Amino acid sequence: MERVAVTGVGVICPLGSGIDAFWDAILSGRHGFTAIPHGEALSGNRLWAAVPDEFLGAAPVPPEFIRNADRFTQYAVATAAEAFAMAGFEVPPAKTAVILGNTMGGLPLLAETQMQLAVNPRHVTPKLMALVIPNMAAARISLNWGLRGRQLTISTACASSLDAIGLAAQLIERGDAVCAVAGGVETLLAPVVYASLERAGALSHATDPRRASLPFDIRRDGFVMGDGGAMLFLEHVEHARRRGARILARVRGYASMADSHHLTAPEPSGRYEAEVMQAALDDARCPVEAIYAHATGTVVGDIAELRAINATFADHRPLVTALRGHLGHAMAAAGATAAIAGILGMEHGVVPHTLGTEHVEPEARFELVQRAPRGLRYGAFLVNAFGFGGQNASIVLSR
Repeated sequence: MERVAVTGVGVICPLGSGIDAFWDAILSGRHGFTAIPHGEALSGNRLWAAVPDEFLGAAPVPPEFIRNADRFTQYAVATAAEAFAMAGFEVPPAKTAVILGNTMGGLPLLAETQMQLAVNPRHVTPKLMALVIPNMAAARISLNWGLRGRQLTISTACASSLDAIGLAAQLIERGDAVCAVAGGVETLLAPVVYASLERAGALSHATDPRRASLPFDIRRDGFVMGDGGAMLFLEHVEHARRRGARILARVRGYASMADSHHLTAPEPSGRYEAEVMQAALDDARCPVEAIYAHATGTVVGDIAELRAINATFADHRPLVTALRGHLGHAMAAAGATAAIAGILGMEHGVVPHTLGTEHVEPEARFELVQRAPRGLRYGAFLVNAFGFGGQNASIVLSR
């Protein structure tokens, strides 16, 4: 895969709205963890990483749209608007695809509406289905910009946004689209989701935000729930060159496969994660100097990915980083957010550090960037995203 260019990106996350705010916060080592509002009745650490209302209010989303779309859809439109603006041209409506990753749509609104139903059925909005079903984010982007190309919503758990980017790139490669907006959005910050994940042992129990999300650390005990959206604007590289666009990166390799091992746990050796990483590298046919790991901070998840990286890069030691200490785990938005961080890092010659991690698992045979960002001029990087259901995806981007 060589003919797909990235010419625009957009992000909204707990650290800010827009690329500049996001990147400044990542490099300065800030985290987005806050106390759960009215979380006194919840067990566990009572932390999550939410996009503040003021960040969304500052995003390029019309006020009337705020009233007629759920939060995950607002994230999608805000990040798509930033990506379109950066790409800098009028998109061809019939040849622009919209491929988004999302897990459970507007679940927080659905849970809130269920409570309203118990009080008075007339409190239930007639717009509920048009607000909460997962495809509404992609539909709103298509509607707002008058796009009539392929419109798809991918739900492959935490791999969703990488699968969306990979599929969009494949559509462009084979001529089914000239351009595409692709990425992921997530708003799962609801007490019912928190309580379920806490009971499942997936969430960190650390009450100190600086110790609540520790990728690859021997002290890790789970993740902090995250929130947000990330979008890439893709186009055929020749199309980008003809119009004189600034090419931020190219999608070089992509692979996705199931591991058929367990509904929620990876195979401990990391064998299948190694297979998908190698498949993406084979597709890319170029060496990578940095890895943006999935690394959620869970005991079993991180050790499997660590072993996969060890096996895949036995003869080469790229720098490795993970963003969970900054952002928590934004599920379907996580992969696309890491891809954007990698693109910015490639442009600025720096790999962000893995915030919070101090004591790396001794099994690691790679160098994890810790304590401060690391200067590195790199021409290609790999992003991992592994999810429930054995959903494994990896993508390679280059200059």
